[in-house]
Amino acid sequence: MDKTKLLADRVTGLVGEYDVPGVGVIKFRALSRWEMIQAGKFEDNLQQERFILAAAMLDPKMGEDDVAAWQKNSIPGEINEVAKQVNALSGIGPDSQKEQYKSVRAES
Repeated sequence: MDKTKLLADRVTGLVGEYDVPGVGVIKFRALSRWEMIQAGKFEDNLQQERFILAAAMLDPKMGEDDVAAWQKNSIPGEINEVAKQVNALSGIGPDSQKEQYKSVRAES
């Protein structure tokens, strides 16, 4: 067992995309276990969502203030869909098994 492989970043390569209707395609990545634990420390759901999406967003890169503006100006389903896909990439939530199966299937 090569410890360097175990400790290497294996999260930022797990990338997804979502086409925001009328806006364009955004890109995001999976969250690390550390990021998920940090997110769980927020009691306020809006703050938790801001932290998660700010960590996950790749294009456009967004900070928590940007995500707050997005929360204020989007329809609920838009952010919910992105959060759902981030969770699936991260291996959590009801869709995570399907997402993992797709990635394994694509490699074979």
